[in-house]
Amino acid sequence: METYAQRSIRHCLDMIAPFEASEPSAETGQRQFYQFMTSLYQGMYEEPEAYLVFPAPYEAHMARSKQKTASGKKEKEHVTDARESTLRNTFQQAIQFYATYFYQLGLNSAGLEESTGALVISQEEYEGVLGRMNRFHGAEHNAGRYRVLEKLGVRIHGGEGFIHVVHEKYDRAMIGLLYLCQAPDSKYKWMNYLRLDYKNAYSPAPAVEDICRTLTEESAMLVKRLEDNLAGMKVRAKIKPLRGIVSDFKWKVEYTCKGKNICGFYADREHFMLCVYFNHYENINAFAKVLFEEDRQLFLWFKEQFPERLCKCPSNRRVFFGEESRRICGLSNRAEVTDPGETDVENALRILRKYRNITG
Repeated sequence: METYAQRSIRHCLDMIAPFEASEPSAETGQRQFYQFMTSLYQGMYEEPEAYLVFPAPYEAHMARSKQKTASGKKEKEHVTDARESTLRNTFQQAIQFYATYFYQLGLNSAGLEESTGALVISQEEYEGVLGRMNRFHGAEHNAGRYRVLEKLGVRIHGGEGFIHVVHEKYDRAMIGLLYLCQAPDSKYKWMNYLRLDYKNAYSPAPAVEDICRTLTEESAMLVKRLEDNLAGMKVRAKIKPLRGIVSDFKWKVEYTCKGKNICGFYADREHFMLCVYFNHYENINAFAKVLFEEDRQLFLWFKEQFPERLCKCPSNRRVFFGEESRRICGLSNRAEVTDPGETDVENALRILRKYRNITG
């Protein structure tokens, strides 16, 4: 059975962009680094412990937590499980250790040695990279992780104050690494690196169609339906950059019109949540009254799309659906349609069209 850690590794593979070289002349080095990193994740999925990723502590903790779960009410509260968070961060940082290590090498390198394709980094900068890697959870395993890379073909040679890094098989892979690391600074640079997205590495931002290439065909079609319903409006898609590609991170896209979020989605290959924004909790109350009078069936569906939040934070708000009240997060003020079926999709689009006065 797949562990939580393996699920996160698989998620990393799912979120990697389809390979597309930035230009034909750069394809060899870019393809080699792409192949090396994807094969690393594939090997890690098959044998996590061999890569110093340890699923067992988290699995044991979650098994105990499930036994202690008593009521559904707890799911509506902001419950903090510090131990779960620490264990999750530990195995997720172990998964991303290898990508982060190469990223740090690329950022701090002095360039490439043309004759061998090796990445060149000063001894001082290299020691700085090792020091930063020691800040990871489970840093006591770092020496073993460097030995893993050696077994995978990474060779590190020192001399005259400089370190040379090259791969025995993928001898031009460091060219592909350096291309990503030398991209202009932007909020998407780290994300493009993690996703090995050579096509967008030097672009201002990815496009929604790039996201759809990592989703299931069903989810991609849902995004298209959403955008088709927005046709004719002056809408802009805002893509939130991913800080990681393990399983806690999903694509987040918000569509804005006249400076306000009107709809959006959260998605990966396993989940899809369609959101309709109302911008203020009082707008939800007002629209619920309209639906109650005009379309009772749609109203009944609508009121179930606002998850109840029983936290005591200052942003908690009470909204009303007819005579029924519910407490929601006043920071989001949105309907959340999770893993929608065909009827859910149509109802959400009807709500969006009606609330935003979208015709056609």
